[in-house]
Amino acid sequence: MKQLSFIAILFATLVCFSCNETKPSSRENVYADDTLSVEVKGDQILVPYTRNGGELAEIQVSLNGVPFNVLWDTGCSMTSISNLEFLKMVKEGKITDDDYVGAINVTIGDGSSTQEKVYVIRELFIPGQDSEHYLRIQDVHVAVAENLAAPLLLGQNVMQNLPKHSFNENKEVIEFEK
Repeated sequence: MKQLSFIAILFATLVCFSCNETKPSSRENVYADDTLSVEVKGDQILVPYTRNGGELAEIQVSLNGVPFNVLWDTGCSMTSISNLEFLKMVKEGKITDDDYVGAINVTIGDGSSTQEKVYVIRELFIPGQDSEHYLRIQDVHVAVAENLAAPLLLGQNVMQNLPKHSFNENKEVIEFEK
């Protein structure tokens, strides 16, 4: 009886696999940030942060030379900016149509989903407490939220490429090791 059941399951599996001759359509990989180039200047970088009234830490960065405050969001898979920040960068000539990568479907924190455009930020600069220490990440993909009020979020596509770090709550700094 066990042999008969095994043969039936094996036959059903083979039939299922043989019927599925369609191949998935090719898609552009907008998540190509898994091996970002990260330049670390200094033995230990101390990046100041503040708590924004909520639980997330907020740090200062510059995107292609334009300064912004971003939320350190470990639950965000891809770094995200709002259309307002994107337009500021366009106006300053810091991002162009040549930086466009594609579009992705994004699930927002409230559970809804939307489609967002993805662009390459050529340089994401995270300054330390002094000018001698910093982190510089090149060719970061960011999703551009149509919502003008959407927060800027530093996502896992950047965090997973950063050096080992920890939050020092007493000093309000993120301590990065080289």
